[in-house]
Amino acid sequence: MRPPVATPPPPAPAGHHQLVRLLPALVSGTLMLAFGLIQAGRPGLSWDEVTSAEVSQRTVPQIWEMAQNIDAVFAPYYVFLHYWSAVVGTSEVQLRLPSILAMAGGVAVAAELGRRLFNPMIGLVTGLILAVLPNTSRYAAEVRPYAFACFFSVLALLLLVGAVRRPGPYRWAGYGLSLLGIGLFHLVALTTLVAHAVLVGLFVWRTRRRRTAAAWAGTVLAAMLPLLPIAYLGLHQEDTQLHWVRPITQAAVRAMPGEVVGSPEAAWLLIGLVVLASWRPLRRIAPMAALAAGPLVALALVSALVSPMWVARYLLVVLAPLAMLAAIALAGGRDGWARYGVLRIVAVLLLLAAVTVPAHRAVRSPTAKNGPDYRTVARIVGDRQQSGDVVVYPPGNRAMRAGLDYYLNRLPARPGDPLVRVPSAEAAKLTADEYPDDVAHLAGADRIWVVAGSERDDPAAARPALRRYLAAGYRRAGFWQPERATVALYERTRAS
Repeated sequence: MRPPVATPPPPAPAGHHQLVRLLPALVSGTLMLAFGLIQAGRPGLSWDEVTSAEVSQRTVPQIWEMAQNIDAVFAPYYVFLHYWSAVVGTSEVQLRLPSILAMAGGVAVAAELGRRLFNPMIGLVTGLILAVLPNTSRYAAEVRPYAFACFFSVLALLLLVGAVRRPGPYRWAGYGLSLLGIGLFHLVALTTLVAHAVLVGLFVWRTRRRRTAAAWAGTVLAAMLPLLPIAYLGLHQEDTQLHWVRPITQAAVRAMPGEVVGSPEAAWLLIGLVVLASWRPLRRIAPMAALAAGPLVALALVSALVSPMWVARYLLVVLAPLAMLAAIALAGGRDGWARYGVLRIVAVLLLLAAVTVPAHRAVRSPTAKNGPDYRTVARIVGDRQQSGDVVVYPPGNRAMRAGLDYYLNRLPARPGDPLVRVPSAEAAKLTADEYPDDVAHLAGADRIWVVAGSERDDPAAARPALRRYLAAGYRRAGFWQPERATVALYERTRAS
């Protein structure tokens, strides 16, 4: 009697295999989306966010006209936000939602890139590390284009890998569009092209397929051409765009890892893992190392030799390659899925999560963002305002007027702003044109609110004529100092 023959199990459906392959990206992206949404509306808008909110409410021709004078590099983002807010709304969460989605997409794509370049475990660990870093949550909930730059920078490398391995016009076109996306949302993020050059160079060196290098160079050139007007305007606006950036110093370089990651402890833990990853074969980690080092070196050289640009948020694109190098150190061995390998990975991820808890709480606090606490200032003015009240800001102020307008717009009434001669939207600038004689346009006001974007004893000191005018006929009836702001209420005295 013949022994029974074992029947092989039926093959798993193709859809099942596809789901397993996408699992690192799905898990990581979903986790990042959840982290990004947690208390996304709790922090008040920053001084840059209120600019985004204000400019996005202008017409597209007004945005383009303003771009001729300032913020040309952000004009595509402002136009996008203009259409988004017209459909979705203008609350803090509604304005931040595109960045939250972009950051979740960037984390998912980074996990997929790790899977394709290495293995599923490295892809999953890459995504998990990115999701728990404080600054991914911080800049996911930010009404600025930095999350989009992170998304497109990782997507471009993923599409480049596909175009190099299986070249074709559609694959190269997709890669070119992703480069265009990087430039439209943040020109500085194009420093990631250093990593692309390394990847293409290694591929040509191994395969001798020089056509790949020619196709890559042609695609990069085609993607850069539409960006030339923005780059031209941006270069000519450098004095007004980056006047606030301090020159690069050794102390600034030492502080940069913690500022980019959002937690010094997490940053040095990542750097330690990256050092361990350097023991892997160079050809495997060279593209990621170039993607991590390229923007840092390029921005440091530009800051030292040309113009200061050493700003942490300009370097957020290095988070994904740093996370992947750390994942290679953790899961790059043959025991990636083995029991001890998994235990090691879980232990390090738990340690990373633990050291970032204080930073996560900090980035979700009501005053976590840069700039004054516009929300509290608006609450002070809104709760105490009376008919006929007027408000005065420091001269040439950009963000204080925009921030207070944003939060006071939710009220049925708000104090007048009599010093505005030409609103910023009509002046094609970020600041409104004001009347030179401020006192003449305040005559007849019984109550004057003076608001400054810093904590100072006398918020009217920036306007000497106003200060003398108030001293002659008004008394200070109220004084408040929310975070990084000062609010004073002056009432006309009876004798005057």
